[in-house]
Amino acid sequence: MSAGPDGQALSLSDLGNLLPWCVVVGQGLRIENLGHRFARHVSGIKVGSCFGDHFKLLRPAQQITSYDDLVAIAGRLLVVEAKGLAVPLRGTIMQSKDQKRCIFEASPLIRSQAELGKAGLAIQDFSLHDPLPDLLLALQARDEAIREAEDSSHRQQESRGRLKSILDSALDAMITIDLQGKVVEFNDVASVVFGYERDYALGRELSELIIPPSLRAQHMAGMEHFRKTGEGPILRQRIEIQGMRSDGSEFPVALAVIPFDYADQKYFTATLRDLTVEHAQRAAIDEAARQEQLLNRELDHRVKNMLAQILVLCRHAEGNATVDRDVVASLSARVMSFSTVHELLSRERATGIELNELVRVCLSPYALLDTASVTIEGPLCRVSPKAAMTLAMVLNELATNASKHGALAHQGTLQVTWTVEGDDEPLFSLQWRESHDGEKPEELTGGFGLQVLQAVVPHELKGTVSLKMLSDGLEYTASIPLDQVTQEDLSK
Repeated sequence: MSAGPDGQALSLSDLGNLLPWCVVVGQGLRIENLGHRFARHVSGIKVGSCFGDHFKLLRPAQQITSYDDLVAIAGRLLVVEAKGLAVPLRGTIMQSKDQKRCIFEASPLIRSQAELGKAGLAIQDFSLHDPLPDLLLALQARDEAIREAEDSSHRQQESRGRLKSILDSALDAMITIDLQGKVVEFNDVASVVFGYERDYALGRELSELIIPPSLRAQHMAGMEHFRKTGEGPILRQRIEIQGMRSDGSEFPVALAVIPFDYADQKYFTATLRDLTVEHAQRAAIDEAARQEQLLNRELDHRVKNMLAQILVLCRHAEGNATVDRDVVASLSARVMSFSTVHELLSRERATGIELNELVRVCLSPYALLDTASVTIEGPLCRVSPKAAMTLAMVLNELATNASKHGALAHQGTLQVTWTVEGDDEPLFSLQWRESHDGEKPEELTGGFGLQVLQAVVPHELKGTVSLKMLSDGLEYTASIPLDQVTQEDLSK
């Protein structure tokens, strides 16, 4: 017997009305009384049936085969499955004063409003007088909040771990700061480049870590300008500035700053690349180029002096010669021509020599140019130093021969022309054409000069040559791959 809310005496049979989710179980595991909500929502359950036929203990997970099994778990918080009910029950077991009955008082375990409807339940199915359902729901809400917080924390840790892995895999230093200029992310490369551990850098002012004192005021002004206007002069572009290591030493870095928004907050990610090695390599290249230029100048100067001395000796020999004066004069002309070509190469080594100018230099010791008897014609073409020296040898030999035996000796005409033909593999063609009325040999013979004309172009420029006597003179043609002559595309 017990007292109800109105002070009247109650018996166990009255519990079914007061506690809607209550089951009274006797020592034989037979149900002696049943809450009216069980009777309504759990099909097949009725007074006299076995408790174990309708209920399964989920937590703790164990079998209920006797009355003593119920007594053993009395007072514990239980999770129970009821056959025919879509949601589990959470409750506890209490033993009556006479210790002959157990009372299972429970409440449906509802996690959301949707589950309430899915189970076919309503708020009215819960007791308004018994605080136990409210307590169980409060505990459930607490458990759910804890689980959701744990899940959220786990997801955030996974996200942070994934982001850190991505940042650490970058080749450059990457640093993220907030709108106040404090570091919120610092990858492994940044630690190596600037000498700070990540944990030390997080939360500190960026200006104190990596910005030299001479640039800090400019950095602070830029941050303040962005806070006021949302704009910055260095954003979204790569610039080169000075950075500072943890030991205070300064070094050049390439910097790119990208602003972004996250969770309604503004941040900046700076990508920085150490340019120390690059600057050293660039300085070494510049120094090597300077040394090469000095060596070339010295070499050009010495070659020029040597050619000048040879020319003086040739002219001296020419003045004193009693025999073979023509041979010595021809040698002097060759030396003069090569000296002039060398001077051209020294002056325009980087861009090459204009072919028109090269032809004129080679012919000028032997012929009067810009007359009707001499024609020089072809597209604009700058020849490489190697091609210039090779073609100069050919032109000098041809000019020497023409001045002795050909058009220049017999008041004939001379045409020097060049063309470029072909699209896929353009071919440069140089033609020397003499025409005169003087005596002509029946066949070509000769020594060193003829060997130069026939061999130097194939050997040096991978070309082919044709040298033949005509009824009115001589024709020499050299066909050379264009890329062996010049880098310019003359086919367009």
